Amino acid sequence: MTADVELWGLIGVFLTSGVKLFIAPFISMQVGFSYSQTLVFTAVGGVTGVWFFYHLSHIIIAIYHRYYTNRLRPFLQSKTFFKDRLSLHSTKRIFTKGSRRIAIIRSKYGLLGIIVLTPIFLSIPIGTFLAITYYSKHQHLLAYLAASVVCWTFVLTTIGQLIEIAGR
Repeated sequence: MTADVELWGLIGVFLTSGVKLFIAPFISMQVGFSYSQTLVFTAVGGVTGVWFFYHLSHIIIAIYHRYYTNRLRPFLQSKTFFKDRLSLHSTKRIFTKGSRRIAIIRSKYGLLGIIVLTPIFLSIPIGTFLAITYYSKHQHLLAYLAASVVCWTFVLTTIGQLIEIAGR
């Protein structure tokens, strides 16, 4: 494998594992990385993704609270044009299939459920945002999310390696 192909493969695996960890080990093995390389690249990419989206979620939530709740919402409600249109819509919450699933995960499993399911089912950006939204006061949230990514990386890379060995 040439250095150029290996570099682009590394960047692809790194970025994929930072967003959707579930497929990253399999992509890494298809690119031609060894078991140990796959473990390191996907774990580092996943933890970097958790770190990035953890801080980005804090910024997004702070901007939302600063501008929407304090400035934009009272402004929109004070104008008759918007008041008429805002009052036409019901204030009743609309639950979609996805929001119902998230509510079930949160009510049944709590923080542990979000931490365990984030890398594999929810995707790193969505799971990290949900963890910040519901459990931002938790002291070691970032460490728990990173540990979950590392554990799932080990499991998924091992499964991928076993599938590759069985396919030979």
